[in-house]
Amino acid sequence: MLRSLHEIMRGGVEQALLHLFSDQLSEAEAAAMRSRVERDSRYREEFEGTLEVLVSMEGLADDRQIRTIAVEYSSLLQKHRFRRSVALGMAAGLLLALGAAVTFLSPWGGSGETAPQEYSTRIGEQRTIELDDGSVVILNTASRLAVDYSAQLRRIRLEQGEAYFVVAEDPQRPFTVDMGVLSATAFGTEFNLRKHPGHYQIAVIEGAIAWHASTVAVSSLPAPKWADGQEVIHSPNARHGVAEGWVAEFNVNHNRLKAYRPASMDRYHEWRSGMLMFYREPLHKVIEELNRYSSTEIRIEDAAIRDLSVYTTASIQEIDSVLDGLEMLLPIEVTRYYDRIAIRGTSEP
Repeated sequence: MLRSLHEIMRGGVEQALLHLFSDQLSEAEAAAMRSRVERDSRYREEFEGTLEVLVSMEGLADDRQIRTIAVEYSSLLQKHRFRRSVALGMAAGLLLALGAAVTFLSPWGGSGETAPQEYSTRIGEQRTIELDDGSVVILNTASRLAVDYSAQLRRIRLEQGEAYFVVAEDPQRPFTVDMGVLSATAFGTEFNLRKHPGHYQIAVIEGAIAWHASTVAVSSLPAPKWADGQEVIHSPNARHGVAEGWVAEFNVNHNRLKAYRPASMDRYHEWRSGMLMFYREPLHKVIEELNRYSSTEIRIEDAAIRDLSVYTTASIQEIDSVLDGLEMLLPIEVTRYYDRIAIRGTSEP
């Protein structure tokens, strides 16, 4: 028993699969699976991506082997009645078992037409991508996405980072961006998406967006519930609408979706010009943002200065100059080492 629990808590997805498919799976092992998925956002991300493929199997399962496995999945899930996190572990194992067949038939394998096109940027790099339908995507620093267009659907998966979308109108083909747990479907719009580990953010610049579970087809969902006033939306499983001038954020760890209307939308699109704007932001938030564009880690090594208020404009191409400017404006000292840049407070008032 102790060995099996260790494998679940320390091993990969395939370890969870081996135990899940055992008819002798204990309550302790099931609890260990749930615990790891709940506390490890990266592990959960891997599960959620594989679940999406599994859910699509029944609609694609002309292959007898895949149909059999899909039915077996449903039977086991109903038999054990485990939480969604355990189902995700089984989904990952099914992918390992099916291998290339699932890749070929899955929505992200090109559906037998063409393979998804992948795009990425390095740290500090920005890239503009013109898609076949006339839509435009601007990728921010250290970002990666895949584009998979078909005759029925325009689909993009944001793997990591940040992207700004200008969507060309095409009423016959919905434009959907999958972020993992949730997806965003556009209604002739411009919007900015940012994917943090365990946290998604969408800012609608023009038009509107519907947020919904990634595993459910847009056409099968009810009409979206539009954000009205600053509020926390407690049910991310429903279909929610985000209107122009609004920002919505989803916390993967707490399964909570909230929407609010900021005083200004500038920060969500000004980065495309290579400039960052900070208006009365705490220093630790500013450094967190600068780190996205810096190949050398910037650290605040003095807790007393974390919340110093910053009001400045910064160029992502001149991080060193930005730090020099902060050193002149604030009672801080910036020291550059071979492996990091350290920021500490000074004795000045």
